Amino acid sequence: MPYINIRVNQPLTQKTRQALQKSTTQLMDELMGKRREVTIVQIEESIPEHWSVNAESLDLSAPTAAYVDIKITADTNSAEDKSRMIQQTIFMLREQVGALQEACYVVIDEIPAMNWGYNGQTQAARAANRL
Repeated sequence: MPYINIRVNQPLTQKTRQALQKSTTQLMDELMGKRREVTIVQIEESIPEHWSVNAESLDLSAPTAAYVDIKITADTNSAEDKSRMIQQTIFMLREQVGALQEACYVVIDEIPAMNWGYNGQTQAARAANRL
């Protein structure tokens, strides 16, 4: 049940937003083994001047700044899975939005199963019910 928030400092076309949502969901499925049916991808766009790198405000002529926050249940993926996800997320962003700032971050937050759930049930309860 991953939640992915992609923040960029450029306006995106509807086609690009849809491609990011589809590609991110596919990566979560293929690299992290997460079910597509419960994968949420949120995309946030802001004006370039709201972002800075090295204390310099960005503008539309600068490469795109991006920050991707991925939330998953703790201890459900290996270090190798997470490393591949971070790498492939950057490749996917470059493919979809073009040149990126060097300071383009992907963060994987691992949430304890007791603190994370959906449809009214924690991940810990779901795991216990599977036993």
